[in-house]
Amino acid sequence: MNDYLNIFVDSEYPKFLDKYLNTKTMERLKYVTQFCGCDYTKLYNPLFLYTRFDHSLVVAHMTWHFTHDKESTIVALLHDVGTPCFAHTIDYVYGDYLKQESSERKIVDMLKDDEEIIKYLKEDNVDLNCLNELAKYPILENKSPRLCCDRLDGVLHTCYVWLHTHTLSQIKEVYDNMCVLNNEDNAVEIGFNSASTALKFCQMVSVYAKELQGNRDKYVMKYISELVKKASEKGLISLDDLYSKKESEIIQVFENNFSSWAIFNSADNLVCTNNKPDYFYISFDTKKRNTVPLVKTDVAAKRITEILSSARTIYEDIDAYHDTKYAYIADIKKVQ
Repeated sequence: MNDYLNIFVDSEYPKFLDKYLNTKTMERLKYVTQFCGCDYTKLYNPLFLYTRFDHSLVVAHMTWHFTHDKESTIVALLHDVGTPCFAHTIDYVYGDYLKQESSERKIVDMLKDDEEIIKYLKEDNVDLNCLNELAKYPILENKSPRLCCDRLDGVLHTCYVWLHTHTLSQIKEVYDNMCVLNNEDNAVEIGFNSASTALKFCQMVSVYAKELQGNRDKYVMKYISELVKKASEKGLISLDDLYSKKESEIIQVFENNFSSWAIFNSADNLVCTNNKPDYFYISFDTKKRNTVPLVKTDVAAKRITEILSSARTIYEDIDAYHDTKYAYIADIKKVQ
């Protein structure tokens, strides 16, 4: 983790962040995995455990690098405190496959009982209510397909930590070429100094976008969401537990009460097919994740797709991508 994190740590270190890192709110995020439960099956093989805490820390350092603004950086560190165990998997519990916005709780609601963080925010002159207005911080959060630090880490850690398609040196090459530009609306947005490096990032975006549209990711999230629903219906957990307990504690409930968990945990093959199977399967559309970066030019910043035909081809390929209609693990007939 440190080798990855160090790529993003600015030469002027934001020491004011350190006091937040051991608060109970941030401590909880150390037990929420970033990949929505994909760490719990051999269908994936992450390089190391990457948590919501790690993601939040990386995004905060990115935000500081691009803004050197204290408030924006603190907000960046705290932007995911409303994330439940298994993250966007819990959106599936609510049937929210397309927007994936149902499960995250308001930041202010999560922080109101953390007296330590409230104290630190006052010391740093950060209004608590700012934390529910992330749109005010476009370097941190921006609407897709615009690029922001939250989305940038999503692309980079997917390619390095999760899927192993790119190396640290490739990640660093991309990051070191980035700058702050003015977009079509004359608003600030992070982008690239050169089209050639932006194109390398677009290739990373393709990996990211396709995996999150693919059956493997959807199956893992759907399977765990079904266990969460069944555990809740049986009174083994409450949905509120997802915002207070460690994922390991919820996993223990799965291990003790659902026989299919051991199969899922050890599974290393997902069967993808266009024929409807006689197993627990997935077959639905999910949220499309994408980003089209800006590139600096002599005139004004432009989207990479306005500059390079090769970039347009990458995004046309992303738009056309569809996995098979169905996917299943051969030994899981039912989630039970």
